Amino acid sequence: MKQSRGIVSKKEQLAIHVTKIAKKCKNFSELHIKLVDQHIEPYYRYGTLTGIWYGNKKFRLSTLGVGKEHLKKLTKEQERLESLKKSKDKNINRGLER
Repeated sequence: MKQSRGIVSKKEQLAIHVTKIAKKCKNFSELHIKLVDQHIEPYYRYGTLTGIWYGNKKFRLSTLGVGKEHLKKLTKEQERLESLKKSKDKNINRGLER
């Protein structure tokens, strides 16, 4: 569309905006918070952040230009944070039992 009319589509504008936001984030929860702050509604699939709602359409993050490598990095960071939180909870409970 950009080549034929010289106009940037709303999807391309959204892709640029979401990519800038995603590059600054270190995990999915931070990405979720920043998207909501920008009035962009994220959607989840099987409990993981998959994409965003734009009007009545859903766009996957990978379609919008957030690369697979960056998503894998975010996933690894999120898994690490969750495992640390679980181990911390176990240690707290263990201390109470003694």
